[in-house]
Amino acid sequence: MKRTTPFKAPADFEKELAEFSNRHKITLAEHSKQISDYFEMTCYNLVVQYYEKLGYEVVVQNLKGGMFKYKCSPKGFLQNFSYFKAIKTNGDVIEDIVYIFHNATVQSAFDDYVYTTPDVVISKSDKPSETTDHYVTKLKLTYINRDNLVSFCEAKHYNPHPELMINFIGTVHELKPNCLKDGVVIPGSEHLAPSLMMSGTIGKPTRKIKESLESRYYINFFDSLFDMSAKAFLTKRQMGKIATLGRKCVKDTAERPEYPMSNDMMDLF
Repeated sequence: MKRTTPFKAPADFEKELAEFSNRHKITLAEHSKQISDYFEMTCYNLVVQYYEKLGYEVVVQNLKGGMFKYKCSPKGFLQNFSYFKAIKTNGDVIEDIVYIFHNATVQSAFDDYVYTTPDVVISKSDKPSETTDHYVTKLKLTYINRDNLVSFCEAKHYNPHPELMINFIGTVHELKPNCLKDGVVIPGSEHLAPSLMMSGTIGKPTRKIKESLESRYYINFFDSLFDMSAKAFLTKRQMGKIATLGRKCVKDTAERPEYPMSNDMMDLF
């Protein structure tokens, strides 16, 4: 039967999460059954796999009760949740280490007291900073210091639309403003550029916005996740097109399938 929407059922997400956990020999803690949470978790796993494809060794960190615990909310202390450590080596020499967090709060590039929480955060350190000045109640906030932020991704279980993509540029400006400037951010870097990961498929008018913004900035707009393009995202050919902190994305001239908007999709607007 022909698929009429790129949005998947919970069972499809559960299957992918099970395959990911089996490959890394981990048991997943019980999480929300909301589709948006499943989508975030799967996008997080894709970023982990991206670093594996680059030749990093990914190592599970901070299991809770022997289980991997995703952070499916901006709330909570980072030390109470699991994450991955990605290590790039050249022989016996460690060339790079980053840490991949789920829903980690990040400090603004401009203001010490402004924070936002991307869905996936890549950090130079797994030792979060702390403050008790953020909340009225003096509750502690754990966050990634601006100096430790490598990159980030937002996962949106939506059909792509102009406002969503333009709003993402605001987050990039607040957290990684150099990605919006002329000149290479980090020469030769393979680290994933700030990315907006969307479940729906970009239509022709919105694709013009995507292509314009990607040509100007060090950013990615990934759509059609998770339909057939999900696995294509990690092929050698596609990896060479993805924007990193060392290069802008390469325009994909291939035709993309258009999906009619189902009633489920209409309910998202």
